[in-house]
Amino acid sequence: MDPLSVIASTIAIIQAVSKAYQAIQHLRGLPKTFDQVYKSLPLVQDTLKQALNELPRVDQDARKAIEPVLGECEKKAEALLKIFREVSAGSNDANDRSALDIYRAIVLRLGRAHEVETLMQDILRDLKVLAVNRLFRVQPQLHEAKLDEAITRLSPEVYHETRRIDILQALYTSPYLDRKNRNPDRVSGTCEWFTNHDLFRQWRDSNSSSMLWVSADPGCGKSVLAKYLVESVLPTTRSRTTCYFFFKDDFSDQRSTKSALCSILHQLFMQREILFSDEIVKRFEAHKLHLTHSSDELWEVLILASQEQGAGEIVCIIDAFDECEDQDIFSRALCRFYGTRNNFNLKFLVTSRPQGVIRRGFQPLDKPELPVVHLSGENEAEMEKIEGEIDIYIRARVQDIQVVLKLDYAEKQLLLEGLLRMKHRTYLWVYLTLDLIQQDVNINKARIRDAISHIPPTVDDAYEKILNRSTNPEDAKKLLHIITAATRPLALEEMSIALALQQNHRSYQDLDLQSPERFREHVRDLCGLFITIIGSRIYLLHQTAREFLVMRGSPPQRPLSKIRNSQVTWKYSLQPEESHRTLFQICLWYLFFTDFETWPLEEKEKVPQYLLKHAFLEYSARNWALHSRESGIQNDKITKSLLALCDVKSKRFFTWFTIYSETALCYVPPNCSKLMVASYFGLEHLVQLLLKEKDVMVNFTDSKYGRSALSWASENGFDGTVKLLLKGPRIRFRDLTSPSVRKVEVDAKDSAGRTPLSYAASKGHASIMKQLIKAGAVVHSADNYGMTPMLYGIILGHDAVVTRLMKEASADYIRNFRNEFFLSFVSKGGKDVKVVVEWLLDSGVDIETADEEGRTALGLAACNGHQDTVRLLVDKGANIEAVDKVGRTALGLAAGSGHESIVQLLLEKGADVEAADAKGITPLDVASERGYEGVVRLLQLHGAK
Repeated sequence: MDPLSVIASTIAIIQAVSKAYQAIQHLRGLPKTFDQVYKSLPLVQDTLKQALNELPRVDQDARKAIEPVLGECEKKAEALLKIFREVSAGSNDANDRSALDIYRAIVLRLGRAHEVETLMQDILRDLKVLAVNRLFRVQPQLHEAKLDEAITRLSPEVYHETRRIDILQALYTSPYLDRKNRNPDRVSGTCEWFTNHDLFRQWRDSNSSSMLWVSADPGCGKSVLAKYLVESVLPTTRSRTTCYFFFKDDFSDQRSTKSALCSILHQLFMQREILFSDEIVKRFEAHKLHLTHSSDELWEVLILASQEQGAGEIVCIIDAFDECEDQDIFSRALCRFYGTRNNFNLKFLVTSRPQGVIRRGFQPLDKPELPVVHLSGENEAEMEKIEGEIDIYIRARVQDIQVVLKLDYAEKQLLLEGLLRMKHRTYLWVYLTLDLIQQDVNINKARIRDAISHIPPTVDDAYEKILNRSTNPEDAKKLLHIITAATRPLALEEMSIALALQQNHRSYQDLDLQSPERFREHVRDLCGLFITIIGSRIYLLHQTAREFLVMRGSPPQRPLSKIRNSQVTWKYSLQPEESHRTLFQICLWYLFFTDFETWPLEEKEKVPQYLLKHAFLEYSARNWALHSRESGIQNDKITKSLLALCDVKSKRFFTWFTIYSETALCYVPPNCSKLMVASYFGLEHLVQLLLKEKDVMVNFTDSKYGRSALSWASENGFDGTVKLLLKGPRIRFRDLTSPSVRKVEVDAKDSAGRTPLSYAASKGHASIMKQLIKAGAVVHSADNYGMTPMLYGIILGHDAVVTRLMKEASADYIRNFRNEFFLSFVSKGGKDVKVVVEWLLDSGVDIETADEEGRTALGLAACNGHQDTVRLLVDKGANIEAVDKVGRTALGLAAGSGHESIVQLLLEKGADVEAADAKGITPLDVASERGYEGVVRLLQLHGAK
């Protein structure tokens, strides 16, 4: 083709790329490289236009010389346009796949040469050839410099930095600094029982990985101690990096192992950028940033970072481990790590209550040869030291009270001596007791004597006394119901509305709200020191306050009006179901304000401004359904209200549903039916009622994702709702011909080709899968991206899901995919691996099948530390001397990863101790280089030289 035509064609393609980008730039998860490529388009277009103008003066030989360059440039521009358009098309028919997911699938299919930044760099380099060959008469050096700058912007180094920023943002799941600073500072002279203890000093001074578990009773100052250690005793230095996490029950992002590990990694990479290696970046990218959803993967990243050269000492301080909701996962990770030797210095200090379940979780580490120490703050010797420091705290607090209440010396001494006489003192008890005394504005010697004679002997007694001083017990109970049931701490403005709301209120004008300052005082009058206000949000003072109030697993308590000795009994006065009922009703009353029909939200882009005017709307919209499910409340009046709330044609529905979808950061069904909304939120009573309606369309799909009510309920994990939908609508004989009352389509595919079973599998809902399979769901149905329910189960680590699917899958399906399953499971490990691997081997899978790096199943299991799997594979006849593409055997891989027990097992099974890889490196060489002393000793004992 003539060069002029090629240039003109390429200019048109570049213009089309620009338009394609503008169509997809709003997509969730669109890689930043797309934006960088877009910013280079004007330069490309300008360069090509200059070339078009200059070409007529170029002689025939020069034209022939640049023809291949222009041809390549056109091809790469076409490839770039194709990718942009594929991402656009993929986003239109994908439901929960981000633009990043779609793009990665394209690159996986076409190869790394088709990454958009690579294509653009190649285009710019081609254009640079034109500049270098002086095709441009005007300022060729300047044009060349601009091209160089654009190429640099797209360089791997710049791109890698962008990727690192994305990963750090994904890891920042909790404002860990704010949560640490919620805890008070220590009083001078306290915490020294711990910092002077030989066990702590031994742990602190150790040059190898070790763990210290510190247990003590509630109220003994563990969180204050943890904060003091982070800030003053073990701060980050040139050779030490200190990270921390404070578990807390009142925040959903402060309860899980995943949140803790994300916060630790975020701190680690922020403080030691050198540890944020390319290998770690690749690991995150290989998991499409979903790595932050896997505790096991996050733990592996922490180990990888700790092994980096120059990592130095890494100290992780974990407070209130007893408030971690998945302690077993964290405990297993700690046991696996500290149960084997290593050559780096990763230390954990864990504080908790002395609970039996935690003690049992750490039981495997209770061996003298392991680097794990338990410092028990509840034994007699340590309690005596702690009580001595509590005395220091009492003296300091009494000194403060003397100043505030203007006590004379005799009054101060009277108060001090009375407190010091009490037995079983804790910091929390002192704090509560002194506040009770400090609130007495008419204090004198007589009243001090009276107060001392009536000092509550326990924390529970102090709580009773505090709450019995409430100016309005009924309002106090309502406030506490709200605090204990809320999914997050409410702000003062939100609580002011929630507390004031009554069933007859119809708008903001009906609320008699106090000023913020007065409401803050009102809250204090209601509950005193039982609650605390930090940064305008309301919290319970301590975890023991929740345990004091809330009755778990028992029949309803006596009502609050029950009087004993002329006082209300507060302990165990709140039932969770009643608390959720209270908050559900408040949310419902609020969402029925006429404001949301008269002045509704008009566009989703205006959500932030709309929320500023409606303080309680974000909480109500996001949580009313959860509180409805947890409350168990069902009656005709509530059902009627819920039907109105889920009326998809109303302005009220558009308002709250848009707020939910924009703030909950989850996928919702747009342009949906009432049945779909009820199914999405798991409102069983409403689903049951709607299925009785004459014209119910059980298979109706939403307009964007093409998903049915069954699909949404399956993904969201609502067993009861799925059961009702599978049962289907009540069909009368005369309605049999109506298309709207067909039986539910259990295998209905959405726009991405996914069935309800795929969604249930991807979320790990094994019980729902069982229902769907029983109803006839096809277990090997593949979506538009070739993903099946089993693949989702494997990739996302849902072992129970895969085990069930294995039992249901056809022989042909297993035969086609078994090698992939086999390597995935062996590499991943897990509690169901033995069952699945044995099943696959029995079905005829090749035990010597290898991945793209040539590693067999045995090599993968050895490299990843799965001892039981290694034993199983060897016993099943796996070739113990099989090598990967660089010549490493299973022994070499295990030695290089420091897995001492696996090295021992392989040597016992006859592995060649001198087996060298393609570069002549033996297992002993790699173990020595990486400092795995235990592995080195084992290999030498078996004759390695």
